[in-house]
Formats: sequence, C-alpha cells, structure tokens
Amino acid sequence: MLSIKSISKAYAGRTLFADMSLQINRRDRIGVVGRNGAGKSTLFSIILKDISADSGEIGLERGAKIGYLPQESASTEDETVIELACSISRDFIVAAHRLGAFGQGSGGDPTDADYDTFESAGGNRLIAKARQILSGLSFKDSDFDRPARELSGGWIMRAHLARLLVLEPDLLMLDEPTNHLDLHSLIWLQNYLLSYPGAILLISHDREFLNLLVRHIVEL
Repeated sequence: MLSIKSISKAYAGRTLFADMSLQINRRDRIGVVGRNGAGKSTLFSIILKDISADSGEIGLERGAKIGYLPQESASTEDETVIELACSISRDFIVAAHRLGAFGQGSGGDPTDADYDTFESAGGNRLIAKARQILSGLSFKDSDFDRPARELSGGWIMRAHLARLLVLEPDLLMLDEPTNHLDLHSLIWLQNYLLSYPGAILLISHDREFLNLLVRHIVEL
C-alpha cells in the first residue's frame, strides 16, 4: 500500500537516516522507535509530503487514504466535540444539522441532497460510531455538545483521535497517541486498534503499548 524506497534525510550535516526502505501493507502494525531527535517525526513528515527526503521516493497505492494524529495539539474550528468527531466533510455536518441528527433540533429545511449526503456517508450509524469512540476515550455524554475550543490541549487531541478512528483511513499514523490518555482510555484504545481494519504506523515511547499492538519495529 505504501512503499518507501531508499530515502535519506540529513539536517545541519547530521544524517537522520540513509538509504531507508520500508513496505507497509494493509493491516500491518509497525512501531517506529528511537531516541529523541532520531528522525521519527521527520519520517512521518516525509511520508505525509510535508517535507522532502534528500533522496529516494515514497509511493502510495492509488486511492489509499492516510490519517495522521500529530504529537502536538491540533487546532479546532467553531464546532462541538461530536461535530469534530463526525467531520468527514463540511457537507455532512451541514446536512446532519438540517436533519437534526445531533439531537439539537433541525437547523433548517433539509433538501433531498441533504438526505443523500447524510445517508451516503453512513448517517446515524456514523454518528453512533463517533459517540461510541468518544465514550471509549473517556468523553462524557454531556461533553458531546460542548464547543471543542473549550477543551484543553490533551482533550482536543482525543477528539481529533476520535475523528481519525471514525474516518478509518487505510493507513493510520499516530505520533505518541498515549501521551494524554488515562488508563481507561489507554486500554480501550489498545483493544480498538487490535481490530483496526487498516494499517497502523506508530511512534510511541510506551513499550507496553507497542508490545501489545505492533508486529514489526523500525528503529532509527
């Protein structure tokens, strides 16, 4: 699904990795480990095409989707927690509001296009999945309608993680996902990821989490 062929990267004369190759197939579970500054997040940035390798190439299977959870807090727009978790597209959120699917009453007169947009994306099943995932990550029901901007950085990261799990990309890239999790959420996430249908590429200093989840290790 994703092929990394002979990539190299150096910063300020220091080589992070040289002639590195890796093949990631569907349902692979791969952990990336190394000391701080070894190039783990840089490798992720190259895969995401945020930066370029000095040499080599990255190939992604046509149609394959990548989802990424950064280590640092992501921004949030003017949306509630449940809207953030369900934000597969702006059209879906608008349609869901017009249909009153978030339980806040109708936000206008829905059109046939709204029904089509809502149902084709999974409709109430998708919203139920988002609620289940948010609950697994220790959100309370009373948090679902709360503005996401009111959350602390750690809770915003949980909401973005929930969104990724709802989206279910073919390759899930997680950079230190356990940093802000309590024990309940950590155990829930471990169990959830064990049956995740796509591939997982994971950076973590939590050795127990890695040992339970990954099948292969890349050490930088």
